[in-house]
Amino acid sequence: MYARPSSSEQPASHGNLWGNTPRSVIRSRTNSTLRLNILGRLVAAMPFGRILGAGVPIVLVVGAIAAVTVGRGHKDTIVHVVDVVDVPRVVAPVVVKIKQPPPTPMKGSFVALTGMGDDEMASQGFALSEPMEVRVYAMGEGSGGDMYDYGWIVDAADTETVWRMQYEDTEHAGGAQKNRMIDEVITLDAGAYMVYYVSDGSHSWSEWNSGAPSKQEAWGITLLSPSGVVDGETVGEYAVSSDPLVLARLIGIRDDANRSHKFALDEETQVRIYALGEGSSGEMYDFAWIQNVETGRAVWEMTHAMTEHAGGGDKNRLFEGTIVLPAGEYVLRYRSDGSHSTDNWNVSPPADLANYGVTLLRGKG
Repeated sequence: MYARPSSSEQPASHGNLWGNTPRSVIRSRTNSTLRLNILGRLVAAMPFGRILGAGVPIVLVVGAIAAVTVGRGHKDTIVHVVDVVDVPRVVAPVVVKIKQPPPTPMKGSFVALTGMGDDEMASQGFALSEPMEVRVYAMGEGSGGDMYDYGWIVDAADTETVWRMQYEDTEHAGGAQKNRMIDEVITLDAGAYMVYYVSDGSHSWSEWNSGAPSKQEAWGITLLSPSGVVDGETVGEYAVSSDPLVLARLIGIRDDANRSHKFALDEETQVRIYALGEGSSGEMYDFAWIQNVETGRAVWEMTHAMTEHAGGGDKNRLFEGTIVLPAGEYVLRYRSDGSHSTDNWNVSPPADLANYGVTLLRGKG
């Protein structure tokens, strides 16, 4: 440690180190090989907190302490103030991204999930009163046989996927080779459907990290009438919340979740269960179960042995099946651990990540 200077060496005032001079850098020189900033002399004479309080940058203070420590052994050190140079304050530019308005839907469309950005998940329901040919126009990101931004269609009555954007069915969409598209006509039966689209964290309509596709505004999925005219008597709206077949639903499960949903059955009912979770080595970490309110006992539980691979990472598990429950009151419950969920997938997500969780539907029988 260095010795504290005598009172004669201490400055007369500690209020402002530089008087009325703005925050500055002081350049100095000596008649020895050691260059010592005058700030070092003041550091030795003042409490550390008061120096910082005077507005001196901490980088200069630390450098001065080092210089004083080394220079204490040099009696011939003479410090001269050469000049005072003002340092302008540097203000970092603020970049504000303004979300673009959604693109205008294509003519003849009745579902349009387009203009999709990074890390987005969107869905829209529709209903058909009779079988209908549907044109599917979808654009997304894919490479090496896998899709990263893609869409799919699910039958709302039984949660079965009736169409999915597969890499092998796509073609180049212009721009970077990973821009993929599909334009085809499929036939759907009468019923209710949900359309989903998901994207990863890069390369989308919000910001392209390589060449943009030829038809940028169509990034997403669109369903259209092949004729270009939508028959309002055939095509209608559908909302899961108003579907009488849905008994209970807990989806969009996040980390450390503990969710529940009560439902009641007036009579013995076939219940279709569609559950997605996480499990490995015979154990489940994200899983669902059904509890009887009166007895408090579980009448069904999602175990690893009853599940199958749900796509993506091996630990993504799926249960699809039907059970019969007697009349009564029940609670559908779901619990998850602290990782791998819609918060953040630590391996590839399941194929139907939009429905991660559990859905109970009335059976068709």
